[in-house]
Amino acid sequence: MFRKGLVFIVSVFLLMGLLMAPAPHIAAQEAGQTVVFENLDYQKYPYIRVNIDGQQLLFDTNPQIVNGRTLVPMGTIFSTLGLAIDWDEATRTATGTSDDTAISFTIGSDQALVNGEVRTLEVPASIINDRTMIPLRFLSEALGYNVVWVGDSNLILISRSDIEEWRYDGFEKVEPYKEYEAKFINGVKTADIRYTGKNHEVEFVTLYSADGRLVPNVADFDVARYGTGWFQQSPFAGKTYWVDLGLVTGFNNNSRFYEPVGFAPIKVGVLSDSNYTGTYVKVNISEQLFDLDTWRSMGASSNPELINIKDKTLTDGMVIKNTDAIFKVTINDQYSALIPVHDLLGTLFEPDTKSVYTILDKDPRSMFNWSAETWTKLRGETPWAGMTDEMLLVQTLKKPDIVTPTKTRFSQFELWVYEYEYVDSVFFFDDGILTAMW
Repeated sequence: MFRKGLVFIVSVFLLMGLLMAPAPHIAAQEAGQTVVFENLDYQKYPYIRVNIDGQQLLFDTNPQIVNGRTLVPMGTIFSTLGLAIDWDEATRTATGTSDDTAISFTIGSDQALVNGEVRTLEVPASIINDRTMIPLRFLSEALGYNVVWVGDSNLILISRSDIEEWRYDGFEKVEPYKEYEAKFINGVKTADIRYTGKNHEVEFVTLYSADGRLVPNVADFDVARYGTGWFQQSPFAGKTYWVDLGLVTGFNNNSRFYEPVGFAPIKVGVLSDSNYTGTYVKVNISEQLFDLDTWRSMGASSNPELINIKDKTLTDGMVIKNTDAIFKVTINDQYSALIPVHDLLGTLFEPDTKSVYTILDKDPRSMFNWSAETWTKLRGETPWAGMTDEMLLVQTLKKPDIVTPTKTRFSQFELWVYEYEYVDSVFFFDDGILTAMW
């Protein structure tokens, strides 16, 4: 007795769910006409919205996607489309009827009846949250409606007439970057566009590569065109290097550093007098940049591609070589300066297999536990007996051309030979200590 009563209560509850119709009946548009869906909110919501002839339906249970198909509460959609509802508890079948259509769904069955004709469903009607849910597209198309699924917005548009809508489609890639919409008919994009009256806000960035190149003033929408290996922050800005002064020495006792005002080359003697450690100058990079006027004032390169440019804005988006890109630096914590990127870090980009210790990324005083007196001696040009093999490398900044090792039971000897055009220099090390030279 209790079981029969429970079945009756559940049946009544489901039938009430079917008959609930929070959305009003919307009169169908005439087939063959076009309905323009204006002022649609294309923002993506966490739930699916259904809009019929410009009116959004309200459901007491949100539509659900099952196996790629949208199910909606039957009571709401039947009432909205003007179908009367009949529920057969024995067969668990719901039928909607109008003057010219009868359509039936059976819970759990992959078949539906449309005016007595059997149709196969991709997803059967189901009970979800105590509501009978049916496949929306199947029902709509069976009744002669057009259905458009806007996946980016979780939005479904329905009309018996052709569905015309205007969706945001981008902006022109030239100033003033006017935004425009494209016309869609029944979900198919057409060639028609119209302007929204708004201009897109474009951000311009500078791109940097690990080999010192840069691209100034790239529109954000154009960044992807440059491919991988580009960054929106310089990998060198904020870094400090200790550079042998000989590496950045130019002609006529000038260094490769330029004063930031007036652009005169800084004299080597000025930097040598303030050497940080030994023959090294400390260089802190604050910024990597390219400016055509600055580049010309420095006379840093004879690149004909840049020399012939009259309008400096033409360098926007151009890949600037590391011989033309510029670093803003501070030298020995005292002097502000400019220097072409390659002039400072060229040995990092194009390493010489024989060069060694020409540029360091750590303070040499922390790398080598040597006294101030030793560093002063290293600034001279003459090696001395008692110096270590590593000291000789720091002083000469190059590996020997020939190394001949000899090992005994008690010691490890090495003979180093530096080959020059007219004479060779030979150094004899006993357990890493220079004992003789000629």
